[in-house]
Amino acid sequence: MTEQKRKLSKLCLTGFILSVLSPILLVLNTVLSSVIESYYDWSMYIYFSWLVIIVAATLPVVGLVLSIVGLITAAKKGKKGKGFGIAGIVLPNLYAAFIVAWVVIFGALMISGMASSKKAEEQSDLTYLGSIGYEENTEYDISQYRFRVEDEVVPQGLIVSDKEQVIYARSKLEKTTNSSDKIISGTYQNYNFMIIKRDCFAEWLKEEPLGNMSFTTDEYAVITYSITWEFSGGRICRLNVLKDPSGKFVIVTDCNDYKVITEFFEAE
Repeated sequence: MTEQKRKLSKLCLTGFILSVLSPILLVLNTVLSSVIESYYDWSMYIYFSWLVIIVAATLPVVGLVLSIVGLITAAKKGKKGKGFGIAGIVLPNLYAAFIVAWVVIFGALMISGMASSKKAEEQSDLTYLGSIGYEENTEYDISQYRFRVEDEVVPQGLIVSDKEQVIYARSKLEKTTNSSDKIISGTYQNYNFMIIKRDCFAEWLKEEPLGNMSFTTDEYAVITYSITWEFSGGRICRLNVLKDPSGKFVIVTDCNDYKVITEFFEAE
């Protein structure tokens, strides 16, 4: 049988085409997603995307099978198209290798990230704190205790001794849970309060691996930090930043009850 009269193996060609179509469908899905999202609702886009992903994942498998069968039959019947058949076998294996490599790399990065987050949490003074709740007692005015933008500037010559901090903490906290050269933390009426020396606050915040301070629209300070959960990415927590009227201490707390905050500062 001459080369001109040999027929092309349709199975080899079909297997190759199906294998090539998979990445093309995924690219088209990405391109068309914005169009579908603009003209249809979000649920329609989700269903469409999942349908495309399922089809794109199935095509290489079907293409692989057809290519193998095509090569076998082409060899027996002397048909052309073995190159298509080989490509139809190689491409799905390349896709599989790429997916495995992506899963391994993503998994390694995820484990590394979780390990780094865990280490940061262990080194953080904030991890025992909760988060600001939604309920608050607005009958009490705590504006005088709120840390504002202008409070970032430390009064000149202010130095707070360890003894002063210990005396202050004992007069305010019902129970002490932790202490260091910069902070003393404990509880008051079942809320967590962290007492930080005013002259050490900026340094502590810079060293803190989790917390970042920002200001609300009314220029009141809050500290935001995130902690990892066992079965999800993480949880964002917000804490109130207050100041003692003496100007010597900054208070970080998960208490949002104005009555309790007022009583904390009035306690002796």
